[in-house]
Amino acid sequence: MTTKPPPVTAKDIGNGFKAFLADERFTAFVNYGLLMFTVMTFGLSAMVALLVANFVEDKAPDWLKGHYTFQKRTFWYAIGPVLLTAVAYTFVQRHAIASPVINVVVLGLVLASLGYTVGRAIMGFNHLLHSRPVPNATTWLV
Repeated sequence: MTTKPPPVTAKDIGNGFKAFLADERFTAFVNYGLLMFTVMTFGLSAMVALLVANFVEDKAPDWLKGHYTFQKRTFWYAIGPVLLTAVAYTFVQRHAIASPVINVVVLGLVLASLGYTVGRAIMGFNHLLHSRPVPNATTWLV
């Protein structure tokens, strides 16, 4: 005869949340979340993630340092297209060029940057969720 597990109480949920906050992976999880919003916040959330990764990396275990390196490199790979898009948009507005081709190119840059950044963040998040190091933190590819 099987017995039922005890019901989950609010105290159990609170203890689980406290354990999650005390987990050494917590800041890396938050950083991956910030990196997912890089394009939508024009790079501001990624700058916060970069600062946090720089400050926390020294105290992290070796397997987690790879995640912070991966996050820092994701920032630098993502901020380039964001800045290029801002410059292109400013140029188009300043010179009153209303070409649909230029608008499509700028939109393509934004979408490509978004897909690349979110893809890297999701891949790193998945490795972190399973407590695995990033296989190659210095790669350009997702």
